[in-house]
Amino acid sequence: MEILNGKEIARNILNDIALKIRALGEQGKRIPRIDMILVGNDYASQKYVRLKQVVAKEIGVMGWVHRMPESVSTLDVVNLVDTLNKDETVDGFMIQLPLPSHIDRALVLKSIDPKKDVDGLTPTNLGKLFQKDSTAIPSATPLGIITLLDAYNIKLLGKRVVVLGSSAIVGKPLTAMMLERSATVTICNSKTVEIADVAREADILVSAVGKPLFVKENFVKKGSVLVDVGSNKHPESGKLVGDVDMDSVQGIPAYITPVPGGVGPMTLASLMLNLMHCYENGRR
Repeated sequence: MEILNGKEIARNILNDIALKIRALGEQGKRIPRIDMILVGNDYASQKYVRLKQVVAKEIGVMGWVHRMPESVSTLDVVNLVDTLNKDETVDGFMIQLPLPSHIDRALVLKSIDPKKDVDGLTPTNLGKLFQKDSTAIPSATPLGIITLLDAYNIKLLGKRVVVLGSSAIVGKPLTAMMLERSATVTICNSKTVEIADVAREADILVSAVGKPLFVKENFVKKGSVLVDVGSNKHPESGKLVGDVDMDSVQGIPAYITPVPGGVGPMTLASLMLNLMHCYENGRR
């Protein structure tokens, strides 16, 4: 069972981006800038934004965080989004999810300029993915998954893929990207009947359900590829675990992503890849 080392692949990607940023500085050109909107005091959200700040600083990108109190209105957030849309020094920006329950998430995401949508969450970019439009900015996590599979020369052509989780952040955009690679994709949700039986048919199984240790040995086909998108607290120890029960599936898949060190680092690296895409397109 081979570990898909997302941490190592992500570091290589970020090193390449850092070299490009350094070259831009040496040429006297403007350095790419990424802005992040953080609403409220959610612990996990604050942690993820700090991590993104650290990565941005490491590679030489300008990173700005706009902190808004929990009490802000949808209009307040949309007005900030509009400001960033119009600011020519901002190449790309993102809104850290989840938003407080009183905020109209759909309206906020819809208000983002798709050309600055580094997280690939606007309806426009999601629609472009399904239309096979090369100008689409893909969601960072699905892009990270595809990039990681490519790094290990894992082909999607003709493969049976099962995606557990149908969110607009992972499940839907990943399905579009895998269809583009000529995979046969089944996407499951909370109402899927006999979900373990469906999962066990997969050559490549991706779990993005957000439930600790949800995927057991009866979900996994021998010799398959198992991609764990989960980032959860262990119900007893409180330690970080994925959706996959690693002890249960030992020796079954041929490849597996660890948690931590698998999809998480690839998501961060993909966010910076998307920023460079926005930067390059904005200069044209």
